[in-house]
Amino acid sequence: MLQPFKGEISKPITVTTDKKGVYGVKCVPHYGMGMVALIVAGKPTNLDQARKVKQPGKAKKVFEELFAKVPAGN
Repeated sequence: MLQPFKGEISKPITVTTDKKGVYGVKCVPHYGMGMVALIVAGKPTNLDQARKVKQPGKAKKVFEELFAKVPAGN
């Protein structure tokens, strides 16, 4: 699990991790509108677990599209 982080509006942010896996990221004010991201750090060892996390509305659709792009055998 990544440590929670918070960026500033219109400012770049760098997030680092030394733990392999898949990490979902949500924009708090726009989460329901589907503004999410997926970080894949090395081998996606927790891919099945990450896919099981329940997401609302448009965020669910966007995460499904992002997960479809992650190679299972990576």
